[in-house]
Formats: sequence, structure tokens, C-alpha cells
Amino acid sequence: MSLKVLIVEDQFLEARSLSTMLKNGGHAVEGIAKSVEQALLILDKKKPEIVLVDILLKGEANGIDLARVLDRRNIPFIYISANSNTSTLEEAVATKPYGFLVKPFKERQILIALNIAAYRYRKHQEFISRQQKWLTSLLKNIIATDETKDEMVLSLIRALTSFLPFDFIMIDTDLRDSAAGAFFRYRRVDFDEYIRVDDDGDTINDIRKANRENRSAYFLDEADLRKEGFKSKLWVPLLKHWDVEMSIAFYCCNEEKYTADHLQLMNSVQELLGEVVGHIKTANAASRPGHKRNRSMAPNQLLQPKVGGIIGKSVKLLEALDKVSQVAPFDNTVLILGETGVGKEGLVKAIHQLSPRKDKSLVKVNCAAIPANLVESELFGHEKGAFTGAIEQRIGKFEQAHGGTLFLDEIGELPIDIQSKLLRAIQEKEIERVGGRTTIRTDVRIVVATNRNLLLEIAEGRFRLDLYYRINVFPIKLPPLRERREDINALASHFLQLYGDKINRGRMTITPEAMQQLENYSWPGNIRELQHLIERHVLQCRTGIIDRFDMPEPIPFQHWSKDVRELKSFADMDRDHIITALKRCNGKISGRGGAAELLSLPPTTLNSKMKRLGIKWPLSKA
Repeated sequence: MSLKVLIVEDQFLEARSLSTMLKNGGHAVEGIAKSVEQALLILDKKKPEIVLVDILLKGEANGIDLARVLDRRNIPFIYISANSNTSTLEEAVATKPYGFLVKPFKERQILIALNIAAYRYRKHQEFISRQQKWLTSLLKNIIATDETKDEMVLSLIRALTSFLPFDFIMIDTDLRDSAAGAFFRYRRVDFDEYIRVDDDGDTINDIRKANRENRSAYFLDEADLRKEGFKSKLWVPLLKHWDVEMSIAFYCCNEEKYTADHLQLMNSVQELLGEVVGHIKTANAASRPGHKRNRSMAPNQLLQPKVGGIIGKSVKLLEALDKVSQVAPFDNTVLILGETGVGKEGLVKAIHQLSPRKDKSLVKVNCAAIPANLVESELFGHEKGAFTGAIEQRIGKFEQAHGGTLFLDEIGELPIDIQSKLLRAIQEKEIERVGGRTTIRTDVRIVVATNRNLLLEIAEGRFRLDLYYRINVFPIKLPPLRERREDINALASHFLQLYGDKINRGRMTITPEAMQQLENYSWPGNIRELQHLIERHVLQCRTGIIDRFDMPEPIPFQHWSKDVRELKSFADMDRDHIITALKRCNGKISGRGGAAELLSLPPTTLNSKMKRLGIKWPLSKA
């Protein structure tokens, strides 16, 4: 695949070297920009398909600023950097890059990164296209039904819930009409539960006046959006006779909830949304007696939340469940992030059950529980005689999951040498058994999970960047229990009933004082710890009422994304790497046996890096 690439790099020699590598790989270099300003000019003129951008650039704007522009324009980009500490890396990843290359890198690494970026971009566009088709189908079904006005509004809200987040929605059927019946305002209170909110008088009219001036959809991420408590807003105008007469407004309690993808999706169905809202305006307020309605099921109605510990109505849990309902019907790779015991396996079961693969196998692999020398055999299988003890052929997990879903739990525990083989299996959809000579094609949907911070693992050299970007196609973060304390009551009641029924104890209750104990605890073991605590007290209880819990001793809790170890920046690691090579070559840079050859770098590039990093030979003794 040949790609049109823009290079944004302010180091001339490095940019030229990178350009040469790309051309050798069959790609077209559309230009080299030294600053964000130059990059924007080339973007408008040349229309590159992908951008390689250095994080640290000269001038007021840096590579991360440019990345935000690229994200809004839906242009894939890969970061290239030699000086990036952990905080910068996290800030960069928040801009959703399609790859990350750490200098110095080889030509093969660049070509692989471009290949992965192109794959991820293609899969992302396919996902957006499938979402558009699904939402279009749901909207057409709503138009075809003969529901009442209120029922049709709820059908529209349910249809939209699975495609973009909101805590509050306002559907306006006529921006000129000040009557209360012209608009519908609902607050989301549970996974599939919405409460209508009464008219708010002047606030509604202010919002209408402000919005009618805009003919295109837009979103805001601000601390104050008129509506107290909401930090993000997306407004979609609906045109009729080339004028803005109707609209839908979405509000979120959290910041930065709306993206260019949401705008793209809403714009793609804008005309159809106008038809639905127009249909709502003219619909009957009451149903005709004896009339049968053809109700359509929205994605979020297909998921039964009270399965596998998926219980509660906190905002963060609803966000995770919405993402499950979005991605489950498609084959995209899913990365589930969260601490031990938060219920990640419950999400995996839901993804499998909502997918077209639900009648096939869901194969689970705990990567942390397999001895390092048996991981490859466990995943890919082995032939008889492949190694000592291989007395018969073994079918690996990839083959067992053919046609179904493969769940790789604790993927952060995989040995680094197995990660490269897993990358190939995911990328090429083919494997080789240990000791085998034939290639076996596989059809597997990959879902992975980890309780580790993979960015820290990458910085420590324990996890491959290319594998990270291959599995990080659709991430879902499941919050720890301490961040969803409002769900503790529902979870405790569920487990109380579950274990009470198992021992025929009948209906059991927890006193308010005991429930307060549960809500005040930090739950380092999350839902699993709560489950075991309830089970133990159900067995010990003799009266059917739990009035006190023997709580575990509190332990100092450290958030899973933190690390107490001191981390070097990439620049420091790069400097150490070059100095080690120089010492090994006794200061020789170019020619046979020189440091440039040892590092697989052109001598000009190595000289440039040494100058930028302040490395001089002979080394200072200070």
C-alpha cells in the first residue's frame, strides 16, 4: 500500500533521512514542514493521507497542538519523538494517534507503523460506516411505526444513546414555537431509563435564540454551558425548507465527551433526523385502540446489564456499557482497561453475546497464569515432537476460538518475545503451531484486557508499541468501585439475594448502618472483594438481617495507573543509548565498526542527534 505522507519535523537531517526511508518503502512524501503553521498550509494544498509529526517543534504550537487539528479533520497521524517523558506521552496518547515511533528508529519500524496506522484508520472508518447504517435503519424504523408522540420521542432517544454519550437531551420540534409541547427534555438516569424534565422557562428560550444562528452541528467542551452541572454540549440543527426549524441538543456532565466522529455521524443522518423529528411533531398524542405497533430495538436495549456483575447506574458505568453496545455487533478488536476485580469479564461476555459470533466459542486465556515457556504453545498449539514432552499434537486457543471470540486476559503479562508473534497473528490472521511448517488461517474476534498501565509498560520496555496500537482499536475503561460508590447499594443487594437463595435463607436485608460501612470503604479489590465479603456474611448470619460488617483492614491504595519508580525521559534513554554505542566503538562514528553502523543510523543523523543531545567525544569527565 502506497500512502501520501506529510512529515512535520524541525530537524532538517532527520526529516531528510525519514523522507528517504519512506520513499524506499514505496510511499510518496507530500512535503516536509518545520512548524505547525507550515504543516497547515501543506495540509490544505496537498491533502496527505497520513502525517508523521514530531511532538516537540519550534514555535508557539507543538506537535500535540497539530494533532488536535488533525483529529478534527479526521486525518490519521503518527507521533515521532526522541524527548518525551511519561506525562507528555499520556498527553500525546489523549489525542488518539494512530502510532508512536521513538527515535532512533529503523526503516522497517516506520513501514510497520504506517501499515498499522493504515489498518487502524481503515477499521475505524468501517466502524463509523457500520454505525451510520445501523442508526439509519433505526431511524427509518421509527418513521415507519405508528407510535404516540411520547413513545416516538423515547424510541429516538434510545436509538441515539448507543451512538453518542449524553446525560441530558432536548429535542426541539419547532424553534419558533414557545409552547411547552414543542420540545421534549429528558434526563438519563439508568442504562435504559429516562425521565422527562419540565419546562425551564427563560433558560430554554435563551438556548433556542443562541442556537438558531448556527446552520451546522457543533460541540463545546467548557466548564459552564448555561445548564448548571453540564460541561459538554453537542447541538445538531435540523433543516426544513433550507431553514433551521428543529434541533437536537445533547449535554454531558463530563468534559471532552464529543468528538469529530460524533459530528461526522450526526451530519451523515442529519436529513433523516429531521424527518424523524418532523414525524414526532405531527404524531398523535394518544394511540388508536387495538393498533399494533412495530417497535424497533435500539442497541442499548439488547444488552441486559444485570449479567456478570454489570450492575448499577453510575455515569462511568453507563459510559462503558454504551461502548459495549456500540462495538459488540462488529469485529473490531476491543481493549478493556480496569483494575483487578472490576468486572472486565462481564463486559467480555456481553460483547460476545451481542455479536454475530454468539453461537460460536468464547475462549478465555489468562496470560498471567501460563508459564512463560508454555505461552506460545497455549496460544498457537504445537506439533508432536516439537519439544521435550510434546507427545501429541495440541490445538491452540486461536484455533479453538475459530469463528468465535478469543479473550486474552492480563495481556500486559505476556513475555515480550511472544508479543511479536501475537502481533502477527492479529495482523495477518494466521498462525503457525510450534514445530509446524504450515500456516493456518484463523477467523477470530480479539478482546483483550489488562489491569496494567500499558503506557508505563511501554516506557519500561516491557510492552511493544506496535502491539499496543494494534489492540487499542476500541478501548473501554471500566471504573473501580470507589469511583462508582452510588452502585455499591445495588451490587450488595444483588449479591445478598444471590447467596441467600443458594442456602435457602429467604429474603435477607442489610441495615442502613451496615450499608454505610460498605459505602465508606475504599474497595481495593473492587467488586470481587465486595462479592466475597457479602458471601461470607450471608453464611455467618443467623437472623436474615446483616447489621454489621467485619470490614477488612484498610490498606494504603495506590492507583493502578501510578508507578513509584523513577522514569527516565526518552531523551535521557536516547542519550544513554548513544553514549553506550560510542564507548563500544571508542568514539568512532562513521565507517565500518562505527557507532552509526551499530545503531543502524546514517552518520549524518547520528551527528545531528549528538549535537541536539549535547553529546561530545571524548566524553566529559564531569
